[in-house]
Amino acid sequence: MAKPENEMRRFGTVLLLGVVAGAAARYYIETRARSVVTTPTHMIDWEQARRVALRVSQWEQAPITDRAFRREQYVRLVKQSEPLIADYLGVQLPAPISRVYVFDRREWLEANFVSFERLFRPIEEIYERSGGSGDAMAALFGGLNSKVLGTQIGALLGFLARRVLGQYDLSLLSPDPETRGALYYVEANISRVQTSLGLNDEDYRLWITLHETTHAFEFEAYPWVRAHFNDLLQQYFDQLTSQLESLGSGLIQLAGRVVQSLGTGTHWIEAVQTPQQRVIFDKLQSLMSLVEGYGNHVMNAVGRQLLPSFDDIERRIAERQQTRTPVEQLFNQLTGMDLKLAQYQQGEAFVNAVVDARGIAFAARVWERVEHLPTMEEIRNPQLWIARMNLA
Repeated sequence: MAKPENEMRRFGTVLLLGVVAGAAARYYIETRARSVVTTPTHMIDWEQARRVALRVSQWEQAPITDRAFRREQYVRLVKQSEPLIADYLGVQLPAPISRVYVFDRREWLEANFVSFERLFRPIEEIYERSGGSGDAMAALFGGLNSKVLGTQIGALLGFLARRVLGQYDLSLLSPDPETRGALYYVEANISRVQTSLGLNDEDYRLWITLHETTHAFEFEAYPWVRAHFNDLLQQYFDQLTSQLESLGSGLIQLAGRVVQSLGTGTHWIEAVQTPQQRVIFDKLQSLMSLVEGYGNHVMNAVGRQLLPSFDDIERRIAERQQTRTPVEQLFNQLTGMDLKLAQYQQGEAFVNAVVDARGIAFAARVWERVEHLPTMEEIRNPQLWIARMNLA
């Protein structure tokens, strides 16, 4: 299932790194073509982003015709999923999930724009501290670039709005640490996939619900996980802002690292990172791999016993994922979604291997404390983590 991390949930910083290379050329041209730089109010034109996202999402073409029925259905499926997951994992939620929303694409976009603006706020603050002077930051993100960044973010979210099915929004970097997560179901997309693949209505939605509800267990049954995730994101932003503040003098080196990565098998997103950023990024990667892999494992373990059409759903979804268009493949590579898809596969393989070797109770030790989280090396080689836990 597409995650804006999920996605996004949470990796808004990756997009910013991606546009730096294109912005560098504009910086070179604009600083020589004019003597006065017009400073925009914000680094990112969020209204431009909204306009582009709504246009790309084609939300008017995918209305929800049975909203009340669907919301009642998802609330019921969440309630059905909670005790099943609790029994399998051996852990209880502190309180039942109460925030369940049925969205069309426009509503999903508006909810995620709130998260994105919060994620980018630390970078916006650097821009504001620059005072709009003619320094590197002001020139790099001045005038036209504010709209360009807005357009690029809008295009990304608009494309995702046409693909995402379900989302657990854990309100990363929320000013209120007590805010509980929310479950979003983009019914327009779920209905389209269900109809096009000929899947059972109830079974398919329960299949999605099991995965998203598992995320609630990961972050709400173990509250330290959210705090740790927030801390990693804040550390990454601190490193990123330092890089951006000195970017005017380091554009050539940054571009050079991208060029050197070509043909080496290193993803361009990893190539533009400093050594300090890479350490934090690896921790974020391993955590997201675990979060998504754990969700897939639970969805499969519980769903296989519960859903008569489970194998049919799995087969048809797998076939659909193998028939991505060239545009989708390019989008995944440019935005880093291909990295995330690889993460999810590695994370699921890790959880499956640990459960097969030692059982689900042993695998659940990943949630006991920060020190028990697997590294990316351990995600790729589960026996290393098992051996470390045997000594813990």
